[in-house]
Amino acid sequence: MFRFEKELTERFPEDKKYSFEQRGNLTVKVSQAFSKAYHQMLAGQVERRMRASIKMVTDFWMTCWVDAGQPDLTALLDFEFSREEKDALEKEKYAWKQRLFKSRMHNDEEQD
Repeated sequence: MFRFEKELTERFPEDKKYSFEQRGNLTVKVSQAFSKAYHQMLAGQVERRMRASIKMVTDFWMTCWVDAGQPDLTALLDFEFSREEKDALEKEKYAWKQRLFKSRMHNDEEQD
């Protein structure tokens, strides 16, 4: 993996490796051509790893459920959060909207 990155870095001139994009009111350094070439060199490894991680999380949850004696979970269908829990969720949602949790914007997201 690191060898691929090194090879690509040597093949891509610095002015072709990175470009700048405007995302909302921010100018960000991006590397679309480099990233695409890197993805092709890895032959889908990132997607395979993401799928494997999803399966692993599912396996953990299934194991926990089995180890707990396979309890009936249908009672959870009528579950209601308490007022305090709802308030906490609203605060978390507000914090996310205020970008207190920093993450980069994606092409399909709108800027606030």
